[in-house]
Amino acid sequence: MRHLSLAAAALLLAAPATVIPAWAHHGERHPAPNLMAQAATPDSIQELQRQRRNPDVPPGVQAQRRDAADADAASLDDAAAQLRAAATALRSGRAGQANEFLERAESRLLTRSTVPAQAGQPVQGGPVGHIAAARAALLANDRPKAQAEIEAALTALNRPAPARRARP
Repeated sequence: MRHLSLAAAALLLAAPATVIPAWAHHGERHPAPNLMAQAATPDSIQELQRQRRNPDVPPGVQAQRRDAADADAASLDDAAAQLRAAATALRSGRAGQANEFLERAESRLLTRSTVPAQAGQPVQGGPVGHIAAARAALLANDRPKAQAEIEAALTALNRPAPARRARP
């Protein structure tokens, strides 16, 4: 009898833990299954943040590889096109993919010919500076600032972002 009461008590204590999550969105629509699956898998920004917090642990790079494969499939060679793709990805909530496009645009702009006397001077201003600021904003989870920096980089390249369509 005593074993039964201990088992019943354990069951009663465990029951709220299984029922409460179901009540969490009571009265609202249920989240989409793909949204829940997406939230369960870390994106590359979360992987980078985790790596910064604990540099001694080997980084998880699965999401970064996935974002790189998606960027490869886009076949964008122009820095402005990569910046526009980053802006689109960011507006769609894909910060990791936006970061990948930003990294590629930055690399494209840094791969340049220069006179040997200036080869040791880092490029910090202009579009490269805005891209670096956008990447820093993404790591800080400041998506509006990242979006603004991407648009500033496009403007600095003299290729402003296309006008956004008004949402109905």
